[in-house]
Amino acid sequence: MDYKDFIYKEDAYAGFVELRKVLNQMLETRRDRFEESWADVGALAMAGNPIAQDIMSYYYKNGVNGFLPENYDLYMKWEILAAANGNEFAIEKLQFFLNYAFQELITQDNYQKIMSKNGITEENYLYVIGNLLCEGLVDQMQITAKGLVEAKNEIIVYTPERLRTYKRELEKALPRILEYLLA
Repeated sequence: MDYKDFIYKEDAYAGFVELRKVLNQMLETRRDRFEESWADVGALAMAGNPIAQDIMSYYYKNGVNGFLPENYDLYMKWEILAAANGNEFAIEKLQFFLNYAFQELITQDNYQKIMSKNGITEENYLYVIGNLLCEGLVDQMQITAKGLVEAKNEIIVYTPERLRTYKRELEKALPRILEYLLA
């Protein structure tokens, strides 16, 4: 991904807040139209819109009473996909989860070479590396928007073991990401 393809945090956040506001208003006043709007957001997410992907993640995190069950897997996968597609706000939300991989990169003997070779600075480090880590996870876990839209919509709650599953996948993807950064 080219750095110009990033959706800067402020723009991603503003888009997220606006879309969430519209959907929440429908939940409060026109619940019958929420399903139609949710399908529209899903179509945008499938088309690769990282703000819509972040919104999908948001609603799966806690679910929507009477409409959408809480689903930790769909929450994580949509957020990872949004971050892989350059949504800086999504990357920031995943920062704690990605911290292990950030630490692994920092402790590499050739860390300075990685930084200079890839045009990574202190200012863009979180976003560039976070984006690459999420791209690696998307490849590792074979995450696609179509697959997420078609996934079984069931209750899956957070557990430490479920989070460890994602961390193990990140560990598997990390060597390929390092190889890419050093190529």
